[in-house]
Amino acid sequence: MVQVSGNRAYLYETQSYSELFSDLEFMIEKNPESKFTLITRIPLRRLLEQLELNSLDAYWMTESDGNNSIKPSISAILGIMEQNMDTSNEQVIVIEGLELVGDKIGSHQLLSEITMLVDKLSRFNYSCVLCLDLLAMPDKIATKIKYILDYLEFSDETTSPTIYEENEGIQTSISPGENMEYELGEDGNPRLVYLSKLPRVGFSNNILVKRILQWRRMGLDVSEIEPALNYQEDKAYELYKSVEEKVRRAVDLDRFINSNSSSINASDLATDIFRLRQLTSLDELEKKYYQSTY
Repeated sequence: MVQVSGNRAYLYETQSYSELFSDLEFMIEKNPESKFTLITRIPLRRLLEQLELNSLDAYWMTESDGNNSIKPSISAILGIMEQNMDTSNEQVIVIEGLELVGDKIGSHQLLSEITMLVDKLSRFNYSCVLCLDLLAMPDKIATKIKYILDYLEFSDETTSPTIYEENEGIQTSISPGENMEYELGEDGNPRLVYLSKLPRVGFSNNILVKRILQWRRMGLDVSEIEPALNYQEDKAYELYKSVEEKVRRAVDLDRFINSNSSSINASDLATDIFRLRQLTSLDELEKKYYQSTY
């Protein structure tokens, strides 16, 4: 039986949102005395399609303002815990989306803030489950995270089998975060999101394949990086960095365009969102949208 208690911090590695939600329901069932809170990157309107929210509190981790939304920061998470603290009954908070926090403050600072969060669990009478993609972190950071967190495992009866996907003859398991669902944009396609930068230490062909799959699921054309699968690691990493920078520029543009969609011609909106997903004409699109705001 999976028991989550004792003001402890747990590491949870998942392969998909459906698996996370299935395991979360199992945790709630096996810990009936605990109140659960979920923080996730999925908007609550879409979360309703996959979870029974009557059994827990839920917050959407986003830069947007709104009801039951929370900024991607450890301080905001601590604020929720302090606000809902119950000294008589221990609670459990499940946090998915810390990659967004890491993108803002870096992996080393994220480690420091996770440590601070763990230290404050007893004060707020919480246990926490941190859903993390350790493959996207430097090896030393991942090792330290494993040291300070208890690994949360489920029995074979409650977990799904490893998922495999073929990519031009390459078969690879889907690592945490790769099969995640995304908020839809104005054009009905997945919104582009920031992914943690892959460090040079630990970079490998297998990890690159997984990152390519993540990008493809967002609708990005990253064919430019496919030759890197046949390169030596140093050369492959240099090409990865080049494409990764283009992807980050595309994410910024996608966010800007979607946030200003009401003032953009519908035809231009569809065309430009398609172009930025091809990672082409980024200079032209940045000039068109950014300079027009000044």
